[in-house]
Amino acid sequence: MGLFDFLKVTVKDEKKAAPRRPSASPGPSNVIEFDGKSFPLAGVSHKGFVATGFDGSLIPSQTARITVRVDDACGKFTFAATVTIEEVKGGSVSGAWNMLPPEVEATIRKYLQIRKQKTGK
Repeated sequence: MGLFDFLKVTVKDEKKAAPRRPSASPGPSNVIEFDGKSFPLAGVSHKGFVATGFDGSLIPSQTARITVRVDDACGKFTFAATVTIEEVKGGSVSGAWNMLPPEVEATIRKYLQIRKQKTGK
């Protein structure tokens, strides 16, 4: 027995299958996010947004920094924006963009045009 035999550790070389994550829920893919929360996006335009399922954590006239994620058949884009909350009512929230970069505004307009062509809405 050697001087450092007490440091030896027996290691089993078992290859375990990585635990499978449940498949992504078929929940909304268009959301607004802030403070670690996300809410389904009901509508977006070059002027602002409306989200549903809202928990009331923002109040009217409040300024907030949000992230908008859109991922559906009509487009896929993400952007961060500063908004002024306009209305919180019945589980929904609406807000207006404070300053939207021209390229983001163009992306939103293009998305709405494609959506209108595909869905007629």
